Amino acid sequence: MGSDQGVQPLFETKEGKGRVAYRVFAATIMVGICLIWLYRIEQVPRAGEEGRWAWIGMFMAELWFGLYWIITQSVRWKVLYSSTFKDRLSLRYEDKLPGVDIFVCTADPKIEPPTMVINTILSAMSYNYPPEKLSVYLSDDGGSEFTFYALLEASNFSKYWVPFCKKFNVEPRNPEAYFAQVINDNDISQELSDIKKKYDDMKNRIESAITKGRISKEMKDQHKGFLEWNDEVTKQNHQSIVQIIIDGKDINALDKEGCRLPTLTYMAREKRPGCPHNFKAGAINALIRVSSEISNGSIILKLDCDMYANNADAIREALCFFMDEKRGNEIAFVQHPHWFSNITKNDIYSYYNNVIHELELAGISSYNAAMYCGTGCFHRRESLSGRKYFKYHGEKRDIETKKNDERTVHQLEEASKALANCGYEKNTQWGKEVSFLLLLLLIIKMGLVYGCAVEDIVTGLAIQCRGWKSMFYNPQRKAFLGVAPTTLDISLVQYKRWAEGMFQIFFSKYCPFIYGHGKIKLGAQMGYCVYLLWAPMSLPTLYYVIVPPLCLLRGISLFPEASSPWFIPFAYVFIAKNIYSFFEALSCGSTPKIWWNLQRMMIIKRTTAFLFAFVDVIIVKPLGLSQTAFAVTAKVVTEDVSKRYEQEIMEFGSSSSIMFTILGTLAMLNLFCLVGAAILKMILQDFRALENSICQVFLCGTMVLINFPVYEAMFIRKDKGRLPFSGGDNDYVPLFETRKGKGRAVYRVFAVSIFVGICLIWGYRVSHIPSRNENGRWVWFGLLAAELWFGFYWVLTQALRWNQVYRSTFKDNLSQRYEKELPGVDIFVCTADPLMEPPIMVINTVLSVMSYDYPPKKLSVYLSDDAGSELTFYALMEASHFSKHWIPFSRKFNVEPRSPAAYFDSISEDSLGDHSLSEDQVAAKKLYEEMENRIQAATNLGRISEEIKMKHKGFSQWDAYSSRHDHDTILQILIDGKDPLANDIEGCALPTLVYLAREKRPQHPHNFKAGALNSLIRVSSKISNGPVILTVDCDMYSNNSQSVRDALCFFMDEEKGHEVAFVQYPQTFGNVTKNEMYSSSLRVIRDIEFHGLDGYGGPFYIGTGCFHRREILLGREFCKENKIVLKSENDTKREGSVPEFEEELKSLASCSYEKNTQWGEEIGLKYGCPVEDVITGISINCKGWKSVYFNSGRTGFVGVAATTLPQTLVQHKRWSEGDFQILLSKYSPAWYAYGRISFGLQLGYCCYCLWAPNCLATLFYSIVPSLYLLRGISLFPPGTSLWFVPFAYVMFAKYTYSLAEFLSSGGTILGWWNDQRIWLYKRTSSYLFAFIDTLLRSVGFSESAFVITAKVCDQDVSARYEKEIMEFGDSSSMFTILATLALVNLFSLIGVISKKVYVAAAAMDRAINVRVVDTMLLQILLCGLLVLINWPMYKGLFSRKDNGKMPSSLTAKSLVLALSACLSRDAIAWFELNISYNTMAGEIGIGSSTFSANVITTEQNHSLYKL
Repeated sequence: MGSDQGVQPLFETKEGKGRVAYRVFAATIMVGICLIWLYRIEQVPRAGEEGRWAWIGMFMAELWFGLYWIITQSVRWKVLYSSTFKDRLSLRYEDKLPGVDIFVCTADPKIEPPTMVINTILSAMSYNYPPEKLSVYLSDDGGSEFTFYALLEASNFSKYWVPFCKKFNVEPRNPEAYFAQVINDNDISQELSDIKKKYDDMKNRIESAITKGRISKEMKDQHKGFLEWNDEVTKQNHQSIVQIIIDGKDINALDKEGCRLPTLTYMAREKRPGCPHNFKAGAINALIRVSSEISNGSIILKLDCDMYANNADAIREALCFFMDEKRGNEIAFVQHPHWFSNITKNDIYSYYNNVIHELELAGISSYNAAMYCGTGCFHRRESLSGRKYFKYHGEKRDIETKKNDERTVHQLEEASKALANCGYEKNTQWGKEVSFLLLLLLIIKMGLVYGCAVEDIVTGLAIQCRGWKSMFYNPQRKAFLGVAPTTLDISLVQYKRWAEGMFQIFFSKYCPFIYGHGKIKLGAQMGYCVYLLWAPMSLPTLYYVIVPPLCLLRGISLFPEASSPWFIPFAYVFIAKNIYSFFEALSCGSTPKIWWNLQRMMIIKRTTAFLFAFVDVIIVKPLGLSQTAFAVTAKVVTEDVSKRYEQEIMEFGSSSSIMFTILGTLAMLNLFCLVGAAILKMILQDFRALENSICQVFLCGTMVLINFPVYEAMFIRKDKGRLPFSGGDNDYVPLFETRKGKGRAVYRVFAVSIFVGICLIWGYRVSHIPSRNENGRWVWFGLLAAELWFGFYWVLTQALRWNQVYRSTFKDNLSQRYEKELPGVDIFVCTADPLMEPPIMVINTVLSVMSYDYPPKKLSVYLSDDAGSELTFYALMEASHFSKHWIPFSRKFNVEPRSPAAYFDSISEDSLGDHSLSEDQVAAKKLYEEMENRIQAATNLGRISEEIKMKHKGFSQWDAYSSRHDHDTILQILIDGKDPLANDIEGCALPTLVYLAREKRPQHPHNFKAGALNSLIRVSSKISNGPVILTVDCDMYSNNSQSVRDALCFFMDEEKGHEVAFVQYPQTFGNVTKNEMYSSSLRVIRDIEFHGLDGYGGPFYIGTGCFHRREILLGREFCKENKIVLKSENDTKREGSVPEFEEELKSLASCSYEKNTQWGEEIGLKYGCPVEDVITGISINCKGWKSVYFNSGRTGFVGVAATTLPQTLVQHKRWSEGDFQILLSKYSPAWYAYGRISFGLQLGYCCYCLWAPNCLATLFYSIVPSLYLLRGISLFPPGTSLWFVPFAYVMFAKYTYSLAEFLSSGGTILGWWNDQRIWLYKRTSSYLFAFIDTLLRSVGFSESAFVITAKVCDQDVSARYEKEIMEFGDSSSMFTILATLALVNLFSLIGVISKKVYVAAAAMDRAINVRVVDTMLLQILLCGLLVLINWPMYKGLFSRKDNGKMPSSLTAKSLVLALSACLSRDAIAWFELNISYNTMAGEIGIGSSTFSANVITTEQNHSLYKL
């Protein structure tokens, strides 16, 4: 655009392209609409004719649709796009830039978190603009000291953030948003790391204060502003609070680079119950007055607290409009579009609004009347003060700031407080329209208009009607980004407020057609009405959604039949309008799915939010039944809601809104009408009527498609976000949800195909049994038995995959309802040997559970030391002192994990060195290392020095100590949680900490870990008596500080919690190598199988990482009527001193206490089994209780896996032996659980109880087919036989699925291969010995033993483990078996290959080998796989030289055994016979076909043996 005197403009406007073509298109639509109106008028049914009133209603609806469409053309008829020239602004006005005041408004610290608010503040403070001309004001209508504290923290952080932003020109300048998207740049990596560290520290301090619900005295002493808050201050009743936190005029207000900082002011205007505060409009008007006292910037930018600045040059771009020499004087405000940063890919709730931003608002702006939308808008201060626009005669409007105030900060604050008082606006024109008389008297203060829910729209209209112009500016880089609602109910409430407020304007004196007549253009008046008439659009839309479907069901046609010419305008208008809408959306950057979601939300909004807005304005408010209210849109949601939003699953269930009732009713009405009409037409075969109703069928079908998410929410979904089945469900907000595993139907089809293959294999074995005299008959029976077992066991394993479920918790719901009523939790940590379970590892576990994010007074930690070691006691004493530093450090910085060793290892890996750690981290690490050194020194010495023993009376209890198997009860309360002096360094309470070494005597059975836990149950019942008990192994540290709260979500759920006895977390290990050399991660069990058990109501209790109800462990049976309440406080009372109390409790842990009681039988954990946990879990399930398996996003517990093969095999022997004992005991899931638990859970238990018997079938398959391969006897169908197919399919399908299952659980291909190897090793060694030992025990030849898995190993063993080199180095008889089996298969494979090569060479016919391979294919594959899988074994036997190789004596023994098996009498005879036969065949020229037949068939072999 041009300009006078050759001065280049600061902005230009361009008209949108294709407007002429659009106008032609719009004219055709108008013709179609007119024809539709004409059709309705001409074809009105006669009086008394069916459907007459429905027809008239259709005409009224279509008349309204047509009129509204005409109004919408105003925003498309002419579209203008603006662009700015910032460089020209800088060249001409850099030294004369005006002051800019930025207003940020917040109202509730709960739904608008302070951390979000200060991110918006920091983004505004960091604009590329002279800081001395920038002032930022925060209006806090919540009057919260937490918001003030957050702003105070932000002011300190800004000294680093503002210069960092300007130095590196970062975008966006919201710290949270920037760090979320930043990619490390080597040029700024160190400074980036430092600034991020400062931000995280600030954020943690703010969130810590909010979590605690108080600001510490130390923090309050840092600023006088906190004196404004006292016990009488509430959100709705407090005095004015104005605090200038950074005074931009102060020469000492500098950032770390020595540059000036912007002014930063906090304001909470006065609120009193009797005075109206006029919502956000009142807050902004107070800011206008307060800012006029402090900075009086000529330009005002208004931002919502969630709408951060995304473009550092936004101010300069806006000034290009205000300071343009030709047109700038007449511009009152520049409005930017509302964009949102959290919109999903397909914009599920249609908040992207591309068409509105890219087209409609630009269309209104073409009339110089852009709408003021409340946020992201730059105003001229004088336009907000009620001034009417008038032209200066040739003089440029001066917008430079003239404020020059010499008052002190205190004086400014006091003067400003008066301006923010409730009574200031009384008898003034603030919030009202200014009359002409008042303008003449120059009483022009006005501000935003009151009395409307959309004060911004009416204020903008009033400004334009005073002669000002406004611009809509949509820059290439979005200027502002906010937070869109993430639930349907919040979205609809927001749209209701907007629609209601705008419809109020239409019926008020500010109606654009009346108030704006002659003041703004007709196009602008119509443009406003596009939005002001949202609410009445509800009526015709509702009519169109309800009446045509009902008439379709009754057979009444409301539209012309398809063969009629009148059908054309209907079809054309509908198709053309929607096609144009579709391409309009695509041209504005939308996707097809975004457009479809827009259509859905349009229907939903019109039939719910707009309807209620219409009713409120037309009926409710005129009758005085309600008043205007301003609902603050929540900016935070729960974790599960957020997860569903990210997955674009529509959220219904969090609200009992009647809007959802309407929505569900309309959806079902259209579905019933469509289905009902179709059924009627089919029954009556009245297909002619279908042609007459084609439009209604199409309309009804479209509504059904649009409402598909509603049907899902009503009938399919099971999550919390579904539509409630009844009104009562709305009041129930669950604490956890259960989801079915995906793809189960596909898996079940696959499993059926596998089972068919297994049945065919059984059929082959039965139908091809060799005759009585045929060689291999008994072997064939053995294979049949093995395959029957494999098939049977595979069927059992389907219980683990048939019905998988996954759980998620809602901890925020728990906190909201029960934070003050949380139950006590007792945590039991068990250790048994200080050599195999080092004390430093034990106390790391103890410290991790002491640091849970849980009220410390309700937390008690007990350590059971079955070794009775003073070294362990000393380590725990050291940990009790260190906990005073570690617990507050953990909570202050929200560290994860809270095991000190694991945490400091993780930050060492994540950082380049200690220079990147904070002072607090360095100090905590130093304290930990000093403690660790003291403990290690004592452990290495093997005793505790006398000097240390003098520090605690507890060491005196070792004076009578004889040995680990012969000592008195040792009980010490190291931290008494009831002692008011038991505090950490910050003065907060510490958890109770107790050491227990129960009495041990050689003549008394101690029942291993079960006995230890039962002693802890009794002792803890007198000390803390927590209703919930957590059992943890000493090596299994807590990795998630929220685990307690997660578990309580299951126990305390009002609907299902009373059924849950225990919550089991998975066993996860922190030291597992990348490819899981020993398959220690139990990945498939953890991520697949236990979820299957959970689907039947009960995963195992696996001994560690399990939360129990105390009363269930005491033997209580489930009863629906009697629910256990966990919300009670600990009511144990104590008399006397702590030492006296300790003495009283020792008897509970004595050897004789359980004599002649039910402990170990009906009470506590069960005795007599190496897997006391599993048998205890079965008995609990059989009492009617359910259990829950919770595999959370963040692992709950992390332990130490076995690092050698011997440890792995011994551990699995104990597990499988214990499980097999359970199967043969009275607690067998096969009969004891029958009728008490679900059949699927019975099968699931049996899968693990039958681990041991698996050894027999596996051993048979690992030995016999290979030996018979060497003998040339085929045990499987040839490759050319149809019977080969089921064998090949079952093998291929099963292992392909196994691999996919393993990979889906996060494993690697090599990890899966290692898993198959360990599977074979366990079955042929651990399970074999477990099977034998169980049978021997059943006849009285052996007793149960509990073998502790070592948690430490030598350095060279550890090095090999990290390199994934298998560790043998042991002369265990298990290794003799494994090595012998490996060598048998190797010799068999080598033998058969060498024989076939020799035979083929002698006979000079390669076809022999082809036939041999065809006949022996499966045996060769099986033998070859066993050789491949044993490759590490061969290296251990022959090639390795390190200490981890197989011992030479064992190698020799295995060689002898393997050769003996392979060179048996029959094998030697067959070999010699074939060699001689080969020689003879070569001499006399016997045909190769005859020879090959002799080699291949077992019958001919048998005849050769007779020769």
